[in-house]
Amino acid sequence: MSAYMDANFRNKTIAAIDLGSQTFRLAVARIVDNRPQVLASELKNVRLGQDLAANGRLTKNAIIRGVETLRNFRNVLDKFRVCDEIVCGTAALRNAANAGEFLDLAEAEGFNIKILSGDEEALMSVKGVRNTLPDISAPFLVVDVGGGSSEVVLAANSNILFNWSLNIGAVNLTEEFIRTDPPLPAELEKLGFHIRQKLSDLSAKLPQSPKAVVGVGGTATTLVTMALVMEKYDPRRIRGYAIGSQELDKLWNFLTDMEINARRSISGLESKRADIILAGIAIFREILHVTEFKELTVSDGGLLLGLLTSLIDKESDNHAEPPNTRGIYI
Repeated sequence: MSAYMDANFRNKTIAAIDLGSQTFRLAVARIVDNRPQVLASELKNVRLGQDLAANGRLTKNAIIRGVETLRNFRNVLDKFRVCDEIVCGTAALRNAANAGEFLDLAEAEGFNIKILSGDEEALMSVKGVRNTLPDISAPFLVVDVGGGSSEVVLAANSNILFNWSLNIGAVNLTEEFIRTDPPLPAELEKLGFHIRQKLSDLSAKLPQSPKAVVGVGGTATTLVTMALVMEKYDPRRIRGYAIGSQELDKLWNFLTDMEINARRSISGLESKRADIILAGIAIFREILHVTEFKELTVSDGGLLLGLLTSLIDKESDNHAEPPNTRGIYI
């Protein structure tokens, strides 16, 4: 390994972009003293999957919002002179009949998007969890509640033992079941029943019983920001926080009586997530009920961190000493 090659790698700036059904996220990093240094972190509530469950297609407005966000991301990438990037789409782009329309427009903006399969998404989420919670008991169940789907993954270290992608997410369940503001008890009952049906045979499917349940994604981290009344997002306080089932029930009871406008004023709850937070919480409540766990351990590192560290691993393949990625906060 030449000193020139090593120095060239250490000064390289890279980026990962996660195009979710609800949010688009960007992280830019550079290797400094064998440690990745995060230069920028962006999160935009795009809601690419709006009305997708009902129509099977991305709406014109959702596509416009997505492309505008990618243009903003391109400005960030150019500012930091990013020389390698990984851009991945998830459930909305897997399921939309007109996903190609968005992909073509993204390509015109300079983005080559890889649509992850359910298995690939699971692997990257587990990679993110392992980087943030290295001492978590194995096997552990990773639950990623997204806008258009939920990924349930049983893992031991970096090995995937079981992966299940369900078409229940915070956006599509809200659109299907919650029609009034605040929601009617009958709507919440139907929502819960639907989720229970979807998860009814989870325990039977699992090859082993998990020793911990880990929540990742925007709904999971929002549970912590609300519980801690967090005015400004701080991943250091979120990482490893355990929210009990009783605390989750109290949060549920508190929010279900509120109108959306009142929810928008709650510290720790992004205003653009206020309408879909109930469906997201409902999924996690049912997961804990089905698995008979009393708490949910939350990781700030899910898919995006998994993508970023996988790119770092790829860049460091030819180097004797790979960077330490345990201390990344995005």
